[in-house]
Amino acid sequence: AATAVRAYVPVAGRAPSRLSRSRRAARVAPRASHDDEAPMDVPEDAFRDAQGHPVTPERKAALALGNLFTMAATRVILDQFTGTRHRSPVYNKMVDFLAANPLRDGNEWLAKLMRDPDNDLRVTALRIIETRRVFAETEFNWEICQRVATEETEEDTLEITKAFLTSTLSAGPEEVRANAQGGSSSSSW
Repeated sequence: AATAVRAYVPVAGRAPSRLSRSRRAARVAPRASHDDEAPMDVPEDAFRDAQGHPVTPERKAALALGNLFTMAATRVILDQFTGTRHRSPVYNKMVDFLAANPLRDGNEWLAKLMRDPDNDLRVTALRIIETRRVFAETEFNWEICQRVATEETEEDTLEITKAFLTSTLSAGPEEVRANAQGGSSSSSW
């Protein structure tokens, strides 16, 4: 059976306006489902953006990927500054800026870099912006990302389930009876 998913996919090279971001953030729709199952609903308050608006899990992942792209682009530019014969003076400025301003939110970090009084850092911010766009459009392998995320989730689920079953089967009869009667204090349920 086919899976239907409603997700926001950004248009490459075009930054959405603040209004469209807030509209998009407010759209929390039913999740993916198979034809023979009811839709999986993620509670509207499960995930929120920096402004406190509800966002879908896909949007939350897109924000994380945007930060990852900014980090990757920054590393590419830093590597370009090292050169083969000498290190650019801008390299040390960028390292100092990163030390003083850790990259947690890519857009906020780039905005701060763009406001820096040093022109070299402002020009570097423009290079990073262009590099992350190109990285997201042409270099990042979306199919591998999806496959690895799915495979790792399946592997983690299997390992966690296996560990749970092993610990349950190796428990003594008293522990099993106590757990069945709700006597386990370790459960959050």
